[in-house]
Amino acid sequence: MNSEVSSSARRAPRPNARARHWALALSLAPGLALSPRRRALLRDMRAFCRALPRALAAPLPQAMQSITPAALAPADPDLIRNLADLAALLERRSTLGLCLRRSLTRYFFLRRAGLPVAVQFGARFVGGRPDRDITGHAWLTLHDVPYHESGEDWQGFAILYSYPPTEA
Repeated sequence: MNSEVSSSARRAPRPNARARHWALALSLAPGLALSPRRRALLRDMRAFCRALPRALAAPLPQAMQSITPAALAPADPDLIRNLADLAALLERRSTLGLCLRRSLTRYFFLRRAGLPVAVQFGARFVGGRPDRDITGHAWLTLHDVPYHESGEDWQGFAILYSYPPTEA
C-alpha cells in the first residue's frame, strides 16, 4: 500500500476557499490595525506555525506533548480560532499542509485559553477507492464532536491518532 501522499492528493483550494481566505483576512484587518494585543497574538501564532516542522521531527506522541501548553491564558475562542486560521494561511511556505498548521495552531492556543480540544489525525484513500493514493487530514474535536469543521473536511477519514488520547 502506498502510504505517501501524492502530489495529486495535495488538492488546490476549493473554488470558494480562496474567497473565504480573503474574507477572513479582511474581516480581521480592522481589529488587527487597532489592537496591539491582537497583532502580538497573530505574531505568536505565525512563529508557532514556523516552528511546527521542527517540533514534529520527534515521534508524534512526544511532539504533541511538547506543544501542549501547560499554563492557561484565557482568551476569546472565536478570536483565537480566526487568528489561528489566518496565521496558518499566511505561513504558505511551510513544508506542512494547511490543515495540519491550522489544527495544531488552533490546538495550542485554544488549549492555552482553557478549551479542552483534541487533535484528530486521519487518513483515507483518494476518491474513497483502495486502489488510489492515501491522503491525510487533521482537525479538532471538542467533547468528541468536530470543532468548527465542515463535514466534507473530516467525514470519511479513519482516525489514526488522537491527542490527547481518549480514555477508555
